[in-house]
This record gives sequence, structure tokens and C-alpha cells, in this order.
Amino acid sequence: MQTVLVTGAEGFTGSHLIEALRQRGYDVVAGVRNRGRKLALERRSIKAVVCDVSDAINVARAVASVKPQIIVHLAGSSRPYTAMNEPMEAYQSIVTGWASVLDAARRVVPRARLLLASAADVYGRSGAGGTPLKETAAIEPVTTFGALKAAAESIATTFFRNYHLDVMIVRPFLSAGAGQPEHFFFGSAAQRIAQWDASRDGNELKLPDLSCVRDVLPVSEVVEAYVKLIESGKPNVAYNVCSGRGRSCRELIEGMIRGSGKSITLTELPSSDHEQQLTHLVGDNGLIAADVGWKPSRSLDDTLSDMVKYWQQVPAGRATTPAPATAPRPVYQ
Repeated sequence: MQTVLVTGAEGFTGSHLIEALRQRGYDVVAGVRNRGRKLALERRSIKAVVCDVSDAINVARAVASVKPQIIVHLAGSSRPYTAMNEPMEAYQSIVTGWASVLDAARRVVPRARLLLASAADVYGRSGAGGTPLKETAAIEPVTTFGALKAAAESIATTFFRNYHLDVMIVRPFLSAGAGQPEHFFFGSAAQRIAQWDASRDGNELKLPDLSCVRDVLPVSEVVEAYVKLIESGKPNVAYNVCSGRGRSCRELIEGMIRGSGKSITLTELPSSDHEQQLTHLVGDNGLIAADVGWKPSRSLDDTLSDMVKYWQQVPAGRATTPAPATAPRPVYQ
């Protein structure tokens, strides 16, 4: 039985991944930010260790205590809006985080396989033409978040070249699924639609950037891709994890509205994001399909409907949270 350390395990994607790995017979250890989260997971019979990726010493101790054969690194800032407003904090969680994990592996488990989550944001303006992006597309980030992820990727390449670590990079595009928290764009939209009260809210839902085109996968598909890469991906390769299909954010939110059965009109607000907006971000999944045989098969429409149903089951009276005032971008936790 192989031991897998998953950093950022308490996040959205991380929580789905640890369950999928456990079901497949892996010995999974969840890396979390503090003792409170560690105890919460242990109460659910999930092994956990404190692993604050911005603290190199803490990461080294966590890796030494677990001695994993596989490390999946999902931890770090997952919100481009946060990176824009707190760039130093984002640098520590993204760039320093990758360096800390890589160096801990170099020192303690140099033969371990590492899967590190980057972001489709690294492509930046390369996506503006509307053509699905292959991994060979130019790295031209236009946001702080994308630039930090690109810097982290370069560090991973250095560790492969100089220390011969078994490193793979994933560039996930957007994901969605039932239970996605309110601070994610689609999670927030699903919550607001599910709890919409026309007598209180009227019939107009105002959201920014509805004309932006995005590539969205059910989170279960993202997890399946990660598992396949862990088992048979190639070292020193960056893989897109995406559907290969672009849909406007308006189309996706309207799908949620139809599933709710409510009469709500969408109105587009101007973005308040002062960083350059990515109007089109769609990937090509040909490489991961060729190397490990992964292709998405689940319905995104069903996923969007399930997101609304999830929030409809939340007890009445829970306050809604406005969607972020930026177009949705990839999220990793």
C-alpha cells in the first residue's frame, strides 16, 4: 500500500481527492494548515498532519513524519482576487510553498512521485484568440496569480533538472460541484439561486463578467485525472486538466437557473478587477488523454443542477454571500 500525502486536503478539490484515493486503497495522510483542522479530520478517521506550506521547516517535519511515496501538492492561495490584493501573502503560499515541498522531498523522500497543482492562468493572453490551449502554448500570465504560478513551475523544473525528482505539474482549468463553498464564483451563484426569494430579491441577478468564456469540469473529473496521473503520468511534464470545451459564464449560470425552476433574469455588471481580465480560457486535453487515457465523461449540466440542489437543502435563513467581483478563474482546493 502506497502512502500519499495531500497538502491542502481540507479544500474543495483536496477533500474529494483524499476520499477517492482512500477508496482505491491508498494510505492517505491529509496535510492541513493547523492543529484544529487536523483534529477535525482525525475525528472522521482520516489521518492528518499539520503542514503549513509557507513554513519550510514545518513542511520538512511533516514529510519526514509521513515518508510518503507520493505527494500531491494542492495547498496555497487559490483565489486570484486574493493574490491581486495580497501579493506577498500569495507569494509565500504559492512560490515558497512549492519550494518548501520540493526541498522537503529532495531531502527526505527523493524517490517520491510529486504532483503539483499550477493553474491555467499561466497561459494568460495566449488564450485570447479563442483556440483551445495546448501545453505548448506560450506562458504569458497577465495576473499576479498567474505570474506566481508560472514562477512556481520554473522552480519545479529546476528541481527535476538538478535533483532528478519525479515531478509532474497539472494545470487545472475551472471545476465545480455540489458543496462548492460560497467564496467560489459558481458556488456563490448556486447558493444565491437556490435561496432566491422573489419577494425579497426581485427577479434580477447581477453578476460580473458573464460574457467570459471558461472551460469547466465537474470536480469528480478533476480528481479522476489526478489519480490517473499519480499512477501513470510522465515526469517533467505539465498536463492540462480540462474539458476542451468553452462556455460563457452566462450560459453556465442560466443552466443553474433553469435547474432551479425559478424566474430570474441575469444582468452583467462591470468587473471591478483592476488586473487585466481573461475573456477566453479554454484548454486542450489531448496530452493527458494520450499519456494516461483520461477523458471527461460526466455531464456538467447535471453538476450545475446538483450544486443548486445542494444549497436548496441548506437550512433556511442562512445568509447568502455575493459572488466575487471578478470572472471565475481556476481553483485548486
